[in-house]
Amino acid sequence: MSGKRDLMNVFNRRVAVLGALGAAGFGSVIVRLGYLQVENTLNTLRGKTSYSDAVDENRFDLHVLPPPRGILYDRFGEVLANTSPNYRVMVVPEATQGRLEDVLRQVGALLNLPEDVIEARIRKAKRARRFDSMLVQEGLDWQQFSAVNVFLPELPGIKAEAGELRYYPYKSAFAHPIGYVQRPSQLEIDRSEISNPGAGIYLRNPDVRVGRSGLEARLEPSLQGVAGWRKVEVNATGRVVSETVGQSRKPVDGAGTILTLDGPLQRAAMERMGGESAAAVIMDIQSGEVLVLASAPGFDPNAFVNGIGSEEFKTLNENEYKPLFHKAVTGAYKPGSTFKIVTALAALQAGKDPAERHNCPGYYVYGGRPFHCWKKGGHGSVDMHGALKGSCNVYFFQAALRAGQDRIAAMARALGFGTAFDIDLPAVQAGIVPDQAWWESQHDDPFPSGMTLNTGIGQGDLLVSPLQLSVATARLASGMAIEPILVRETLGRSGTTAPRSLDVPKEHRDIVLAGMYAVCNEPGGTAISGGDLQLVRDPSSGRAVPLEQGPGFERVRMAGKTGTAQVRVISAAERVTGVKRNEDLRWGLRDHALFICVAPWDKPRYACAVVVEHGMAGSRVAAPMARDILRVALMDDPLGRTPTTLAQIQGKGRRA
Repeated sequence: MSGKRDLMNVFNRRVAVLGALGAAGFGSVIVRLGYLQVENTLNTLRGKTSYSDAVDENRFDLHVLPPPRGILYDRFGEVLANTSPNYRVMVVPEATQGRLEDVLRQVGALLNLPEDVIEARIRKAKRARRFDSMLVQEGLDWQQFSAVNVFLPELPGIKAEAGELRYYPYKSAFAHPIGYVQRPSQLEIDRSEISNPGAGIYLRNPDVRVGRSGLEARLEPSLQGVAGWRKVEVNATGRVVSETVGQSRKPVDGAGTILTLDGPLQRAAMERMGGESAAAVIMDIQSGEVLVLASAPGFDPNAFVNGIGSEEFKTLNENEYKPLFHKAVTGAYKPGSTFKIVTALAALQAGKDPAERHNCPGYYVYGGRPFHCWKKGGHGSVDMHGALKGSCNVYFFQAALRAGQDRIAAMARALGFGTAFDIDLPAVQAGIVPDQAWWESQHDDPFPSGMTLNTGIGQGDLLVSPLQLSVATARLASGMAIEPILVRETLGRSGTTAPRSLDVPKEHRDIVLAGMYAVCNEPGGTAISGGDLQLVRDPSSGRAVPLEQGPGFERVRMAGKTGTAQVRVISAAERVTGVKRNEDLRWGLRDHALFICVAPWDKPRYACAVVVEHGMAGSRVAAPMARDILRVALMDDPLGRTPTTLAQIQGKGRRA
């Protein structure tokens, strides 16, 4: 009995001890809970995150709703960049019931994905958070999208969705001014998540694209819009359990933007330049609005939206015609004889008499060396009018010496050369306008006086863009320091500002314009054949119509200036043996062809500039190209019609 009592005593002591420990533990829990409750209340009162908020953060998640990107329109409301359905397939690794690899292989077979792509998707899905939706493939056509939908019951974790994606209906026609969008890079996403986690979440959304070039890049903040969100309840693994009713915000569409471009005219310019490496710019000489900003060859910006293949990109990047390069604003070329309008104005400013004549035997000796005219036998005796008409180098060598390097440079800048115009595009070229100060900043040697002769005919260190050539032509014709404009109306911006007067006497401008008229319309003009518009003015409507519709009507004429710019140095030995013809040189060594013009001659409104890389001769290649593009402009006359507005687009029930 005593043994049993001893055992009971031991048992009772142990029970008592355990009971005391349990009571103490339970008491500490109660105390801790009380403490946490008090601390939670104090944190709330202090404005700090409470524990209940932390629980809610784990329980609820915010799903980003990307907004539709802003639509880009031409001046009359034609859509140039829009959004279109983006059919895609997503996978949630956690929901594949342990069949992740098998499911992705089945989807890959349905979509005819290459084996290396399928393997890449499997590797990426295995690294992803299991409750996240991961993109498998997007940009599907309707047949592919339908095939996946049919087999969805057999594909756990697979979702077939329809989002929205940027779409460019005219492909290459507007690729350079508009640019393109691409998926954000992983580096961009990582940086955003460090500085702003919310932005990182937004960039991860499969519908999000960001501007990479052109207007898409420069207008990104307004085109992007404002993202929306919806609040959802998730379980411990992150799977959506339910959507919280009323806990959401609708996205705000990106801002609509109306450009100054005329859609049909831009497409006509691109078509006319087909097969050449070229650029064309047409402007309204009164407002500065750019009607054509074309660069050929183009590329399809739609290829970049879902990620361009490495081989396709390599082909574009290595093409010697440089389809990815926006020649109209980024190209830098020697202006050749088109620059003689600047030299003429500078010489007139220096007091040169336009009736003064110079003899051209085909060369001019200066500093003991000959400077050659393009015409081997020379032009004979010419005044300023004849020198502009025949593009006589010898005359402009002497005109340049009369003006001087610095005066020529100042006149060039007054006409817009040397300026990187802000037209809402990246990488706009400023070019080079050399004066003596520029030379001394670049070289240790004293300024060589012979450099002025080369500058006077548009050679040497001069570099200009097609946009600048068009601006210079417009300023010459209008007498106003117009600024080029590409965006007509967008969020917070509309209308244009009145340009200031150009500080060049009208009588000087008239002398130069008369010489340009002779280039296209008088015997001996360098563009006498390529500069004939073959248009007449219909007296009943005042519109330009083809010559055959009214052979007795008043002719519509233009004034222009040809240019041919060397891209290689011609040695003295080659001049002795005979300068090689452009046709005998490989394409990359041939001269550039240029042409500038205004029309109609009697009431100038349109200014045009064309540059054809390695086109050999401005009179033979660039002038006819500019003529044909300008014919379309004059007959369609977009400046004679009232452009649309965003308010009018909205009034028609369209998205603006």
